[in-house]
Amino acid sequence: MRVIRLAAALCAALLATACLPVTSSVPVGSTVGFKPDSALTGIWKGHGQTLTETTYFSFFPQQDGAITVLGQTPDGKDTGWGVYSVQTAALGPYHFMNARDISSDGKPVDAAEAQKTFPLLYKVNGDGALVIYLLDEKKAGAAIKAGKIAGTIEPGQDGDIVLTAPAADLDAFFQTPDGRALFVKPLAILRREK
Repeated sequence: MRVIRLAAALCAALLATACLPVTSSVPVGSTVGFKPDSALTGIWKGHGQTLTETTYFSFFPQQDGAITVLGQTPDGKDTGWGVYSVQTAALGPYHFMNARDISSDGKPVDAAEAQKTFPLLYKVNGDGALVIYLLDEKKAGAAIKAGKIAGTIEPGQDGDIVLTAPAADLDAFFQTPDGRALFVKPLAILRREK
């Protein structure tokens, strides 16, 4: 399975994973619509869960309702930058980003990769920290096997996991505590640059 380089945009911590994050065939929040979350606009600085290098994320709302995210890790062994297109939506008390990889270190990703959407849960804490969570592969796989959400799991230890539930089912699931429980550890904790 290929290693994807997401260090530049949605956190250098993804470099520690050996395979593509859990993806979804439809974006989370499709039934309620997407609009840029103004709380994200600007430049954020922080660290990923497994790396000590500083990572910067700049969120730029676009007129089409998406957010362009430019990320960079300017020093250390994981130096890199990337561009992502993000849609945001709120489902009940939970806020989601749907990210698509656009380019890595100035090189466009292949067409198939650019079509994949990976859901992220996020919140801005009372202290102003932006906390971003990635779907846990093991928990997502277990939820699919238990019939809680429709999806596919490729064979092998590192098989890609894709949520295939229709938009209404996906959104209904992610509004529940069972859906929230699939996002376990923070991928990144960021603070706004002043």
